[in-house]
Amino acid sequence: MIDTMKMVSSTVHLDSIVTSKTSRLLVGGNQNSFTGSTTCSPYFQIHSGAFNSTFPTDLVYDSLVVKFNYDGYYIGDTTKLISFSVRPLLPKKGYNSNGTLYNISAFKVNTDGSLYNSSAFDLSSSSLGEITLLPHPKSKKDYFFRLSDEFGQTIFNNILNKNDSMSNSAHFQVFLPGVAMVSAVNQNQSAVGITQNSISMRVYYHEKINPVEVINPTYFNFPVDGSGVWFNQILYNSQGSLLGTISQNSNPLLSSTELPNSSSAGETMIQAGSGVYTKIRIPGAQYLKGYAKNVVLINAKIQLTPQLTSYSLDNPLPDTLAVYIIDRRNVISAQYTSSLGSNIYATKVVPSAYDQPPYYVLDVTQFFTSELSSATTSGNSLMLGSLGNKTGKTLNYFSFSGNSLNNSLFKMNVFCYIDKSN
Repeated sequence: MIDTMKMVSSTVHLDSIVTSKTSRLLVGGNQNSFTGSTTCSPYFQIHSGAFNSTFPTDLVYDSLVVKFNYDGYYIGDTTKLISFSVRPLLPKKGYNSNGTLYNISAFKVNTDGSLYNSSAFDLSSSSLGEITLLPHPKSKKDYFFRLSDEFGQTIFNNILNKNDSMSNSAHFQVFLPGVAMVSAVNQNQSAVGITQNSISMRVYYHEKINPVEVINPTYFNFPVDGSGVWFNQILYNSQGSLLGTISQNSNPLLSSTELPNSSSAGETMIQAGSGVYTKIRIPGAQYLKGYAKNVVLINAKIQLTPQLTSYSLDNPLPDTLAVYIIDRRNVISAQYTSSLGSNIYATKVVPSAYDQPPYYVLDVTQFFTSELSSATTSGNSLMLGSLGNKTGKTLNYFSFSGNSLNNSLFKMNVFCYIDKSN
């Protein structure tokens, strides 16, 4: 066993992670002393409705509401109020070759068809509604919040007048290009998950003259567009946390997207949603073959122990962490895989002894093998973070502690055969 090899750890902030097309939309925010604060605002498109060809002549508008269901996810103090405004996207305009004006999609996705936590779009200055709620994330019932009656009356009149903007999907996207639930910045009490396909806008109405008592209220329904665009915008600010100004880019001479653990109380961070990852660099990996003429690697593993105060029952540790290969500029080159091409993860281990904290084990044998087979020093490092399918829809965070008297929190074991004969 070679115990003289060292690891160098740091925290990396990636400013763009994919948050589109997830089953969960996030609203609210969270603040903690390890990574900082996040503010979540979901953006989505509403689909045009389907209506009868004829209507009674005595219909009367009642209200416009947004309806949604919680999906059970939360982080933070849900005994505190969450507030957000419902705001429409501004339509974009373009010009045909003959100079005539036409409307184009308000959402502009990346070339891969995705949107990111940092994506932003122009919103109307006027709100469709200001909502304050006490979240009930474990509730299974439908929740309704009233929106602008002026806007609701416009929709209602357009439906009765059989305006194409209500029934034609292309025209409806011009009338209402998209909707955002814009969370109040810096409230940071809690964030909750909303089931994406549960969202709809409803225009309630009644018949002015109705001889039969109405048991169930009548309404026109505009569901979320399942074939449209939706994503979670997640604003991140690391100020006031152990990461300091890692997320700030106002002054390139003073800011950086990487912070060594020596500058963060010996800890490195991970947080889904904000793009915070732990980086591990092993300076001596490529030089292992310099120990002797022939080196046969048997096994290499890294053990990482989370800081006890950085997680809790309301902010649990994930069972597995994704691992990526990154270059000197912290650009992801690939997900870390075995020689057979299967992904390799860092796996949580819960010791049977009650007084021993959980830790993560990462097999880095393949990483060492690749470095040993390389003719030159690659400069590659390993980066650990949330699983890809969770990065865009959770805000869970924790830190790895690199300081310990017996060095049991952050360690690496490398086993190999070394031929020392001439």
